[in-house]
Amino acid sequence: MRLSIVIPVWNEEEGIAACLERLQPLAAKGHEIIVVDGGSSDETRSLARPLCTLLLRGPRGRGPQMNLGARFAAGDVLLFLHGDSGLPEQAEAVLAAAFADGKPSWGWFEVRLGGRRAVFRLVAGLMNLRARLSRVCTGDQAMFVSASLFRRAGGFPEIPLMEDIAICRRLGRLARPQPQPFPTLSSARRWESQGVLRTILWMWRLRLLYFFGVSPERLAREYYPALHDSGSDYSYPGARILVFARAPEAGKVKTRLARDIGADAALGLYLAMLRRIFTTAEQAALAEVQLWAAANPRHPEFLGLCDVRCIRRQKGDDLGERMRHAAATELAAEGVESVLIIGSDCPALTADYLGGALAALAGGAELVLGPARDGGFVLIGMRQAPASLFDGVDWDGESVLKQTLARAGELGLRQQLLASCWDVDTVADLPLLQDLRPPLSWEP
Repeated sequence: MRLSIVIPVWNEEEGIAACLERLQPLAAKGHEIIVVDGGSSDETRSLARPLCTLLLRGPRGRGPQMNLGARFAAGDVLLFLHGDSGLPEQAEAVLAAAFADGKPSWGWFEVRLGGRRAVFRLVAGLMNLRARLSRVCTGDQAMFVSASLFRRAGGFPEIPLMEDIAICRRLGRLARPQPQPFPTLSSARRWESQGVLRTILWMWRLRLLYFFGVSPERLAREYYPALHDSGSDYSYPGARILVFARAPEAGKVKTRLARDIGADAALGLYLAMLRRIFTTAEQAALAEVQLWAAANPRHPEFLGLCDVRCIRRQKGDDLGERMRHAAATELAAEGVESVLIIGSDCPALTADYLGGALAALAGGAELVLGPARDGGFVLIGMRQAPASLFDGVDWDGESVLKQTLARAGELGLRQQLLASCWDVDTVADLPLLQDLRPPLSWEP
């Protein structure tokens, strides 16, 4: 039996490392740990990355996140664990016995709340009793299911709340559950912060409303008020920010730099810059951010960085053709008025710099360029993508910016230049990284 532990997370920096560290003995035995992030704005992803088998980025919502993890799982048994929970020590042996006959099955562990107060033991006992009587567990109880049965059930319904109840009903029609009497440790933080009685009554109220047909969307607004009141609207909803990236493979990225520091070190720097740039663009909340991959859009590094729905494939024989195709594709979408294209080698880009480019486009500029010190540009913004914009540009030369401006002038495009910025191409550029705040973490 190979186990795939799927952990949906969102802003779990306080506890995710501890959760994953407890799972390392299972990882050492060949079981996989898949963390699916729903768009955290804290350090969740960076803390999780070295401690999991696979880090994915998906749409926010436990149901969609767990479905995404299951899609990429290689194990024959799936176990869904919350980021503030821990498995019982006997989990591997218990599950091996439960699935020893090879028949499709599912179940859950009992729950034990982590608080010290005696009332939490009573609450946990009632949760366990309710689950056995109703054959419906909650997400706190580490549900497990054979991968084949999960697929037959159609996975979790992609609803913003009550996905655990809904999938238990689906699974219950296919097989009898096998609840296990060994406790998984779950956080009592909600009971501690809101009060035990109030929390119990509130949860039962939500369940009853769901039973009587109230939509999960409406219930989710009550259950996750911070998420729905977080002001997630973009400053420029009619814009798109496109991050161009190469497949992160040693010897294929930052090749000039690799001659001096080695292919592995160059790859490490490339990944650190890509993560920084993408995160900067995303957290600025200026516009929807997409990742455009030159190859292998389903590379694990890309899947851990970006929602899989926002990953695109570049098309074209040279950089100009690829940029024009990406820009034209997005500008043809309904409601899209402008695009910014940025690369993966300018870690000095800031939210203010990106915002300035979008403001220029919104103010009437048809082409915005961020000059690089080497004669190229670190950013290009467009409100239209003429087929001939990049004709005749020597992408390996030192006059990329000059040639692009000349072509734009011939086409009559209103242009605006931003302040000059630096990128990292050679070993001579490395000292510039020391001026970054916060510093860039990478292995030289």
